[in-house]
Amino acid sequence: MEGTSLTDTLLARVGLMIAVLVLSALVYLCYGYAPQIAARISPTTVHGILRVIAFILLCIGVQIAWNGLEALLKTVLQTHG
Repeated sequence: MEGTSLTDTLLARVGLMIAVLVLSALVYLCYGYAPQIAARISPTTVHGILRVIAFILLCIGVQIAWNGLEALLKTVLQTHG
């Protein structure tokens, strides 16, 4: 972080903290009111949303696995190459 001032760093961290707090509040509200939200949505739509969320979680899992495998392969290929 060479060349950045203390003010820039502080503002960046404050911005991140605000984003974390807002997202936390939104997640809390969504989980807290999930039964009421789901009751207003048709079961077919809820099923579709669940499938999309499951796909996103699968993508995240594949990305995590790929990052680990890539780091492992780079290490193995550097030591044996």
